[in-house]
Amino acid sequence: MLGRKAGATAEEMAGAQSGRSDDPRTAAVLALATALVEHRGQISDADVQAARDAGLSQEEIVETVAHVALNVFTNYINVALDVPVDFTRVTPTR
Repeated sequence: MLGRKAGATAEEMAGAQSGRSDDPRTAAVLALATALVEHRGQISDADVQAARDAGLSQEEIVETVAHVALNVFTNYINVALDVPVDFTRVTPTR
């Protein structure tokens, strides 16, 4: 729903769910976010360097980490308190 409101196409959203994008900067953010989730925050120096090499600033790297942390936090709250889902569920493409 948020992706549609931001103007993303269905193809772009499906790619993002799989950690892919045709846009190099978006792909770098998605790669960093995916690494953070898969390694539970224990990313390597190479992960951070890859983001820098793709042109992300230190601020953008920190913002990416913050967004991932906020989403994990929100998911924990929703699961722990059994918050009802008020939008159409999306089946992951992975």
